[in-house]
Amino acid sequence: MTVKEYLRQYEKAEQIARRAKIEYDQEVLRIGSIKSPMNTDGTPHGTNISRSVEEQAIRLTDLAYRYKAAEIEALKKRQQVFDVIWNVPDLKGDILYERYINLKKWEDVADSVHCSLRHVHRLHGDVLKELQNVIVCHFLE
Repeated sequence: MTVKEYLRQYEKAEQIARRAKIEYDQEVLRIGSIKSPMNTDGTPHGTNISRSVEEQAIRLTDLAYRYKAAEIEALKKRQQVFDVIWNVPDLKGDILYERYINLKKWEDVADSVHCSLRHVHRLHGDVLKELQNVIVCHFLE
């Protein structure tokens, strides 16, 4: 694993968590849009109503667990990346923080740290070389 791949693991985990939340929210909306199986007189109709409701509840619970698990995994990855970035001083640390924790695009990173895009890319390349040994040591622990 390269340093850049290591630092981007939070971004990937965050994307997975976002997708899981969207899937959960869509299922909640879909279930909410289903008409009630009750007649106007309050009596249910149909033969498999309770089974259908049970299946929906199970699916919704599974999606909720998947979403929460993805969210927890993203937080763990964020902490791992943050621990590496925390030890990088000054402007280089700010660049890494903006890019890999705040998940900003390069142009926005340059604006945040008040540097040219070219200078940001140069500093980023330098710090990735410096971090290679830190990441290798982290994997050996």
